[in-house]
Amino acid sequence: MLVYGNINIDITLYVKELPRPGSETLASRILKSGGGSAANTAVALSRLGVPARIIGCVGTDTEGEDALEDLRSEGVDTTHVKRTSAPTGRVYVMVDAHGERTMIAFRGANNLLAPSSVDADAVMRALWVHVSGGKRDVGLAILKLASKAGIPTSYDPGRAAYGAPEDELAPLLGRVDVLLVNELELNALQSRNLPLPGLVVVKRGAKGSEVLVDGDVISAPAFKVRVTDTTGAGDAFNAGFIAGLSYGLSLYETLVFANAVAAIKVTREGARSSPILKEVIRFLRRGGYHDLAERILSIGAPD
Repeated sequence: MLVYGNINIDITLYVKELPRPGSETLASRILKSGGGSAANTAVALSRLGVPARIIGCVGTDTEGEDALEDLRSEGVDTTHVKRTSAPTGRVYVMVDAHGERTMIAFRGANNLLAPSSVDADAVMRALWVHVSGGKRDVGLAILKLASKAGIPTSYDPGRAAYGAPEDELAPLLGRVDVLLVNELELNALQSRNLPLPGLVVVKRGAKGSEVLVDGDVISAPAFKVRVTDTTGAGDAFNAGFIAGLSYGLSLYETLVFANAVAAIKVTREGARSSPILKEVIRFLRRGGYHDLAERILSIGAPD
C-alpha cells in the first residue's frame, strides 16, 4: 500500500484541562513520538500485516532522521521520502482528562514536496493508494497517476473538508474510490455541494462507523473502551478499513475490524499506539466476533 501525506514529530502534553486564553495549566507528563496522519496510517497498516510505503518530506535535521528511523523500524518503506533543509514538521498536542486532543501544527518540510518530485513508478506499482492530508496539488498528482493505472484509491481530507477552497478540493474528491471522513467533515462537504465518491466511510467515534454506498447505509457499533488518548484514532481506523478491504472482508466486517483497531488505539497514549494484528484478533474474540477473527486468520495478510 502507498500512503501520501504529512510526516511529523509529535510533542504531546497530558493535562487535566485545557488552559483558557491568557492562563496557564500544568502537564502531568510529556511524550515525544512520531506523528503525521499519513505516517501514522502507514505504521498502522504495517502493524496489521499490510506492507506500506510512504511518500512525504522531512528535514535534514535530527527530527527528520528520527522520523525516518521510526518509520523504518516499523517496516515502512521510506525510499520515496524526500529530505530538505527546512525543519521537519511538528505537532504540539494537548490531551485532556477525557482523552480529547487539541493540536497546533507546524507543517515545515511537509509543505516543500512538489508534484514534479513524485516518482510515478512508485505510484503505478502500488496495490492501493491512500492520500491523507498533505499538499493538495501533490495529492492530486498521485491520485491522477493511480486512477490512470486503475489502482484503488482512498482519501482522508481532514480539516481540508471545511477549510480548503472548493476548486482545490473538488478535483481530489473526483479522483477517489473511497472517502474517509468524520461527521463534521461530511456535513461540511455536503453543505458545500462538493462531489462525493460512490463509497463514503463516516467515522462517528463512540457511535461507531458507517458506510454510505449506492444509497444504502451499512453501520457497525463502536466497542466500549476506556478512552486515554484519541490522537491518531482516525488514522488507525483508516488503516483498519484499508486492511479489511485488502483481506477481502465484506463492508460490514471491514467496519467492525476498523472499529476494533481504533478502539484499541484510544486506550493508549500517543498517535503511534495502534495495535498489531494479533492484538486485534484477540480483541475481536473478546468482543464476541469469533467468526470474524477466524476468518481474518484464515485469509492471512496480503502480499
